[in-house]
Amino acid sequence: KTHPDTLLADGPQFAVLGLGDSNLLLDRQHTAAKDCNQVAQVLDARLEALGGTRFCDRGEADERSGLTEVEPWIDALVAKLKG
Repeated sequence: KTHPDTLLADGPQFAVLGLGDSNLLLDRQHTAAKDCNQVAQVLDARLEALGGTRFCDRGEADERSGLTEVEPWIDALVAKLKG
């Protein structure tokens, strides 16, 4: 974490989609996509902290639910790219 906070200030926009699997967690009864996507959450926060601009909201999907969150996220991303 030695990069300046402005490393990405005038640079790229970013979009993050986390693909997790809460089946791998010990407490499967009380978990959701947010619980198995910590890497996506940390990456998203770090890119923003470095001055990057979030192009669309972070997506978080869970294999246990059939990754049903992926297609709507991609549709929203494509719509924004076309927009």
